[in-house]
Amino acid sequence: MQKMILLLLTVLTLTAGCSKRAWYDGFQSGHNYQCGNLEGDAREKCLQKGGMSYDKYQENLK
Repeated sequence: MQKMILLLLTVLTLTAGCSKRAWYDGFQSGHNYQCGNLEGDAREKCLQKGGMSYDKYQENLK
């Protein structure tokens, strides 16, 4: 089931114009989905780890 959802997110990302932003959003969605499999503090830490905005991500690349 998880692989199917990740595949769906990838396909949606590819059909969204293949922009860097769309790729980033797709990977963020996949990360958040994976965090949903965890419980309690582990889930919260996982979500915080992947919570960087796209703009901040772009700044870190420079």
